[in-house]
Amino acid sequence: MTRTHFTVIQNDKIIGATPIMEQAVNAAKLRAAETGKDVSVVAHYTDADDREVIYHPDGTNEKIWEIDKGKSIQPVVGEVYTNRGGGRFKCVAQVEPDAGLYYHGGGSSNTSAIMQNIKSGWTFTAKGIIQYVDGTIEWDHSVGGHFEEVSA
Repeated sequence: MTRTHFTVIQNDKIIGATPIMEQAVNAAKLRAAETGKDVSVVAHYTDADDREVIYHPDGTNEKIWEIDKGKSIQPVVGEVYTNRGGGRFKCVAQVEPDAGLYYHGGGSSNTSAIMQNIKSGWTFTAKGIIQYVDGTIEWDHSVGGHFEEVSA
């Protein structure tokens, strides 16, 4: 499957095109935030159907995994990350990588970390963490969830 280019669309009008995924994603996120309206990035392929990602003004997105498999990351203790659904999570501790790989969205990862929802204090070990080109993260599954006081 070969990607040829990306088209950025808002209100059924093309607002830009580029062969570079990062440029399309960054332009869509910025435009959605500036205008308060959804923006789409359409990935065009030579040997498959086009795939669309929708960026919302609040920074969330739909279907990013359809154009970006994500890369395994080890979150940095103290850093706050946004997951694809818009939740914000602080890495409170690193965990040794697992022996096996977790697969999701086309990507794979063996990294784990203890993460805390900065709003609710829900704290858990996230397993199989990946990060997409737009900076959002997700994980395969979590274990050991419990509420704690939100750390500063």
